[in-house]
Formats: sequence, C-alpha cells, structure tokens
Amino acid sequence: METQTDIRANILDEARSLFFAHGYSKVLMADLARRLGMSKKTLYQYFSGKEHLLQVIMSGYLAETQQNVELMLQDDTADFPEKLSRIFSYVGTRLHAINASFIADIKKNAPDSWQLLQKYKTDAAFLRFNSLLEEGVQQGHIRQDVNRALAVILYAGALETIFNPDLTRQVPGSLLAEMPDAPAAIFDGLLKVIFNGVLKD
Repeated sequence: METQTDIRANILDEARSLFFAHGYSKVLMADLARRLGMSKKTLYQYFSGKEHLLQVIMSGYLAETQQNVELMLQDDTADFPEKLSRIFSYVGTRLHAINASFIADIKKNAPDSWQLLQKYKTDAAFLRFNSLLEEGVQQGHIRQDVNRALAVILYAGALETIFNPDLTRQVPGSLLAEMPDAPAAIFDGLLKVIFNGVLKD
C-alpha cells in the first residue's frame, strides 16, 4: 500500500516531467490528477495549488543540482581539468532536462518560482564558479593575469542568457537562427568561448 510520502513523490515526479516537457501554463491540475489516477481534490490535499507544486519541484531540483556540484568541487581525487569537465557536463545535462519554453513560461506566470531560478543563478555564478576559478589559479591551470571577476561576470552572463528569454529576444534574427535551441547547448557553447576564446592559437 502506498504511503502519503510515496503518493507525494509520485505527484512531484509526474508534475516535473510534464512541466519541463510542456511548460508551466499548459499543464492543468485536472490533467495531472487524471494521469495520476486520483481526484483533483486529493491532489490539493498534498499541494495548495499549481505554483506551490512548481515551487517544491524547482526547490528540490536546484537543491539536488547544487549539492552534487558541491560534492564535485570538494573532490580532491580529481585534477582541475577533470573536475571542470565533470561539473560543466553535469550542469549541462541538468539544463538539458528543462524545456526553453518552460523558462519563459515561469518568468511570466510563476514569479516566485522564477526568483528561485534567479537565486540559483547568482549562487552558481558568483560563489561556485569563483571558487572553481580560484582553485584553477592556485593549481596553475588558469593564468594569474586573468581578471577573475570579469570571468565570473561572463559566466553569470552565460547563465543569464539561458534563464532570461528576454535577452535572446533582443538578438537579431539572423544571429538567433545560428544559436542552439537547447539550454544545455547554449551553456556549453558559451563556456567554450569563455575558456578557449575565439582566436586560433
């Protein structure tokens, strides 16, 4: 027999899949309840509304991402290039799970959940990335003459490009057509520019 904890976990799993795939607005609580084989009344016993459900999903997803990145940062068995590759591959994979329309949707229709994303972006850019760069400088993998603050700001800009659809709308159509569609691909491309530059050796 399913416990209340199991039922709540099932609701979160199903809702996350639907939100990430289709966006926030297009998912109705009635549809979610039907997919879970329960009444809407039962669904509301676990979550007070759709945005409450979204906030719990986003908080859990971002906390899990943050926790795993922290573990990678603390891993003393990996050298800096390997650690860098692991972290960016992991973050890219996590972003790949989020549909671009979902990000635009919550910015417009779920402001509290949007703020959760903004806070994660700030923490990821200004705290974790700065720590990573500092480690790279100390180990001799990153040049000491590089202005770390500017590198952090560039990284923050990369995250902003993904998390703020209004920015990409300002790009001329001819350039926008050359951009990748998936958030993970955009993130990967921006990081390559930050670390490898655009000039040939």
